[in-house]
Amino acid sequence: MAGELVLSSLRDACSQDPTSIKQAEERLGQWEVEPGFYTILMNVFTDYGIEATIRWQAVVYFKNGVDKYWRKNSVNNLSDEEKVGIRAGFLRTFSEPENKIAVQLAVSISKAARMDVPLNWPDLLPALSEAVQSQDTVIQHRGLLYLHHTIKALASKRLAVDRRAFLDLSNNIIGYILNLWHGLHQTLLVNLQSGQKDANLTLEKATLTLKILKKLVVFGLKRPHEHSEAMLFVEKLFVEAKNLLQIRKNASPAIRELLEKYIVLHQKIWSDLLENHPYSFVEHIRSALTFICSLCFTDEGTGLLFQRFIIFCFNLLKGVLVCMEYKPPKNIQDTKEEATIRAYQIKSQFFQFNTVTEICRRLISDYLLMTKDDLELWGDDPEGFSLEDTGDSWRYCWRPCCEAVFVTVFHEYRESLAPLLVDLVRSSAAPVDPNNITAILQKDAIYAAVGHAAFDLYDDIDFDAWLTSSLGHELDVKDSNYRIVRRRVVWLLGQWSGVKLSPGLRPRLYQLLLPLLTEDEDLVVRLAAAKSLKVVIDDFEFCIEELEPFLSQVFSLLFNLLKEVNECDTKLNVLNVLSYLIERVGVAIRPVCSSLLHYLPLLWEESSKHEMLRCAILTALVFIVQGLGTVSEGLLPFLGPVLDLATDLTQESHVYLLEDGLELWLTVLHNTAKPFDTLLNLLHRIPPLLDTGTENLRNTVYIIQAYVLLCPSEVMATIGPSVVKECAIMYPDLVDDGRLMVLRLVETWIRSAAQNSPQVLEPLLVTVMEAVHTGQDYPVLMSLHLSILSRLILSSHSLFSQLCLATATSVNSNHNDVAGKVLDVWCDKMACVTAPERRKLLALALASLLTTESPVVLSRVYMVFLNIAEALNDVTRPDESGNIVDSLMAGQGDAVLDTDDIDYETEHDSRKRHIAMQDPVHTVVLKDYVQSQVSLMSQQLGENYKEIIMNVDVETRDNLLEYVTL
Repeated sequence: MAGELVLSSLRDACSQDPTSIKQAEERLGQWEVEPGFYTILMNVFTDYGIEATIRWQAVVYFKNGVDKYWRKNSVNNLSDEEKVGIRAGFLRTFSEPENKIAVQLAVSISKAARMDVPLNWPDLLPALSEAVQSQDTVIQHRGLLYLHHTIKALASKRLAVDRRAFLDLSNNIIGYILNLWHGLHQTLLVNLQSGQKDANLTLEKATLTLKILKKLVVFGLKRPHEHSEAMLFVEKLFVEAKNLLQIRKNASPAIRELLEKYIVLHQKIWSDLLENHPYSFVEHIRSALTFICSLCFTDEGTGLLFQRFIIFCFNLLKGVLVCMEYKPPKNIQDTKEEATIRAYQIKSQFFQFNTVTEICRRLISDYLLMTKDDLELWGDDPEGFSLEDTGDSWRYCWRPCCEAVFVTVFHEYRESLAPLLVDLVRSSAAPVDPNNITAILQKDAIYAAVGHAAFDLYDDIDFDAWLTSSLGHELDVKDSNYRIVRRRVVWLLGQWSGVKLSPGLRPRLYQLLLPLLTEDEDLVVRLAAAKSLKVVIDDFEFCIEELEPFLSQVFSLLFNLLKEVNECDTKLNVLNVLSYLIERVGVAIRPVCSSLLHYLPLLWEESSKHEMLRCAILTALVFIVQGLGTVSEGLLPFLGPVLDLATDLTQESHVYLLEDGLELWLTVLHNTAKPFDTLLNLLHRIPPLLDTGTENLRNTVYIIQAYVLLCPSEVMATIGPSVVKECAIMYPDLVDDGRLMVLRLVETWIRSAAQNSPQVLEPLLVTVMEAVHTGQDYPVLMSLHLSILSRLILSSHSLFSQLCLATATSVNSNHNDVAGKVLDVWCDKMACVTAPERRKLLALALASLLTTESPVVLSRVYMVFLNIAEALNDVTRPDESGNIVDSLMAGQGDAVLDTDDIDYETEHDSRKRHIAMQDPVHTVVLKDYVQSQVSLMSQQLGENYKEIIMNVDVETRDNLLEYVTL
């Protein structure tokens, strides 16, 4: 492989011809594992005579190769000899003229340094130190860039030995880097104030130096507060940040963005120090709070601030307030950490009554206020405006950040701030002039504050009175400008409905929300009403009877809203509201959802490129099918292709759709009365699902169980053998919960009496026998093992005998030894079986074995009698007439079917009940069966029987005589 070939391929990769690009990429991909390839790439990107685009292409391939092949244990790793040459080559690139190539080099160096420094690359850090001290501006810039990425990579290592090495490195270089930053920063201030042209380069170098310091101070010092220079540096940042804000005010647009990043970097150091070393930040709390409050909550910050700066200030303020290390216990004397007491004292001294009330006022009047940009977005893109920020959006998004800091401040100082907010509510209770936008926005901000602080205002605001006296009237003002207030009031109803609302007012709430969902209302207000409706019905005290008078209208309005909106995310949100409504009202949805059923197929087709929307459609269909019951069978022409796609593992979409698709499939099976062809055509999807592992095993097994109850013969004839094979393969690797699911499936299959089921199930049945043979499984598993064997014995003694032979072959033993060991474990473990149904089943099977005349059984007959007697004690009881009855017989008053906690019985439940009614546990009287078996045994054994009975221990014999004649 010659350098000319590589250079030619790189040139082709930079061409505009798709064919040439593809061929070049294939060649380069083949060469990336060849020895010497990365040395050639280095020769290319370090040759400044080659075009920059080709050099950049070479360094990108080089960086990716270092990432994949530098590690010693990686496949096709670089040889030690080639690495030595590359390391030396790295140290000759400090004069790189192209910045974007230098960045790629910096990343490459950091990836190699993370694995090689200090043992295999001891000369890297000295070389970087020499470069950052260079008088050549380019070499110094590149040195700082390389050092920044290297320090960042080394700081990310977490092994103890690596952490100690980084601590040593940080202590060695932090002093020099601090001095370097001070010099660069002072030069920057001079350049910016004098308007010199090279301010950009100085700013970039100062920024890189500050990034290095951030890693060194936060991650390179074990206790930063013990390092005086570091603490002086952190304190100095508060002063320098203010100076930079003053300079930024008059800076040119060309440098302002870089300057803002530099200022924010100051704040990141404070935030990282607080988060990682809260005790080291204690002595900076006062400076931080003074800095934030003077700039953000007084007129001092007028004209100086920018949005990202305020967000970081608010995040820092929130961090100080919620930091657990700064909160002593109720009895402050119990605090062992002096720094905690010191932090608490600083906070208490700073947050005086006047301070917190002013912060609260300013947050409401300046930061919770809707901005001009908000109103423009409302007008131009109402759906975009309505999308909610979630997760950690408060860390970087304006409105969530302002709301989060308000909630934090209010919660911390509720006693001081609650009266203030209550007064603001009273003063703004009356409707305002729709033409007075300022007054409308102020009302909106106050209502927003009341909504966010709802839990903290529980005892201070009578929401019932407020709702009936003024909030309801504000919704009647239909002026266009007043849509701002209507939307906020609707949101407020949702916020407070779960906090403090009398149940008797819920119908009034529905009456207020319905007009705001109509087509003549503003779209943003309608979307807010839909969200609030979901919150209102998502309540522990929700009563379907209160919603029923409005159900048809609510459903119709939400459905129309779903059709009207265009954005995928908005459709997703509205569909979620509809799904939740359907889930809450259950079967009551049947009369009103026909329109949605006709629309969902169209929406499904339209959402082909929006997988998350399709997930929402699947969820909605789950609730619809549950609500419709067997009526949903009419949807099968639509549901069949949907389920086929969602469970097709060859389609990329299955990554998103499979989980919800399986849930829908199971729900459809539960609510279907007979095996339609559409459902039978989906059977072939099941074996591949089992082959994917355990992630979706639960629902897949439940689906198979549902099919077994629905159409056992069809399942056994089609996928039965392949399902059993997959289950047998995975069974040894399953945890106990997985094994329980598989065993319950096996038991269901046997109970269904499908043709040839014991023969098809043999691989799993042998596993069951082997488990009983060892006797090591925990009680619940053992209970299922014995139940399965009991059903086989009651079905046919020859099946049990064949299974003993198969197991004997498997464990290298003989038939009688296996059967004897199984009976020994059975009699020993039966006491651990607690469910009465299973105890009776096991007793029936043991009684069945009494008449086999097998020496294996007869040699253990005394233990068999003991377990039968104990089971008789468990399942028999006297009735009202004093007669002894079997409590598990159908018709004795006990439940035959353990149904789920649902409001109605599905077709699946009916099938379970039907099969339970045919179960020997519920159709055979245990004492009568034992009597018949004992009588037959007596006839078979003759005189030997009397000897056996006489040798039964007295207690067991007396116990049996209470139920049967021996």
